Amino acid sequence: MLSVKQPFSRFRPTIIIIPNGRHQPLPSSSPIHSHSQTITTMSNPEPPSGSLAQMPALIYGTAWKKDRTADLVYEAIKSGFRGIDTAAMRRHYDEALVGEGVRRAISEGIVSRKDLWIQTKFTPYDPSPQYSTSSPIPDQLSASITSSLINLSTPDDDHCPPYLDALILHSPFQTLGENTAAWSALSQFVPDKIHHLGISNCPPSFLPIFSSFLSGNPSLPKVSIIQNRLRAGEYNWDISTRKFCHQHGIKYQGFWTLTGNVDVWRHEKVVREVKEEIGLGGLEEAWYALLMEGEGVTVLDGTTKREHMEGDLGVMEKVRRWKAEKEENEKAWGRWVGEVRRLIGGSGYEAA
Repeated sequence: MLSVKQPFSRFRPTIIIIPNGRHQPLPSSSPIHSHSQTITTMSNPEPPSGSLAQMPALIYGTAWKKDRTADLVYEAIKSGFRGIDTAAMRRHYDEALVGEGVRRAISEGIVSRKDLWIQTKFTPYDPSPQYSTSSPIPDQLSASITSSLINLSTPDDDHCPPYLDALILHSPFQTLGENTAAWSALSQFVPDKIHHLGISNCPPSFLPIFSSFLSGNPSLPKVSIIQNRLRAGEYNWDISTRKFCHQHGIKYQGFWTLTGNVDVWRHEKVVREVKEEIGLGGLEEAWYALLMEGEGVTVLDGTTKREHMEGDLGVMEKVRRWKAEKEENEKAWGRWVGEVRRLIGGSGYEAA
């Protein structure tokens, strides 16, 4: 087994993938080693509260919204979004304005806090006014989570103390020791303040290493969410990670699904057929339908247009109604899903 002080891999450099699509390499002096441990051991207890079943299939992404963040979050909730994704990363998100938009919707009676799935992220090595990156990792996490709970507090917190549905590491830390320190520190907030833990921008080479640590510490919470960029150029559609998520009850969240796949959803015949046969509003909606209803991906959707918000939110219900109309429709849908699975690699997911 690796020492906790060992760095992770020569297999592939670890990167932090920031929302604007640029790759920020971590220091080259800390490579990542491949590990012989299989990934089938990451199976620790589910946090006792806040079921993953409450996570919506479509989550509103708040990156790059800047001073429009509060208004767009409010508009998204008003349109029907019940999942909100943000981060305590001031360069690309405004977590405080996300909270403002959420509070506005709650104060108007559109939703209550329990109707929403709110997740935020902690970004390793990212400078923050709440803490110094030279501070111990547990101190950084505690300061960031405390700030996030304040930013995302809601008017009904008197009846329900502030909590996060999920806290996601924006990327793995550089070394095994840093990751184990972070996960152990995060576990102190589960389940009262944080219901679920996840990892974003997670290379497949990281999973067996971290799995080995978790399998030896079964009292720690499991990985509930993996949030990765879903496209051909990222680990071949992230097939191995998606299959792993399916096998172990982990929710896979895909981001950059539209921007990163323009040549796919604009030109693949199957996407056009789904749009035309079901009567969806655009090729984007057809692509979302195939990912969500067909392959079980939870999609992050950052649209800024009200009509697109409403159209995207209605996709799954339209598909299900259309499939139920006649047996031929069900068969056509099965054929389309099969084509997309051959394109992006099937995870083994079967819709209920």
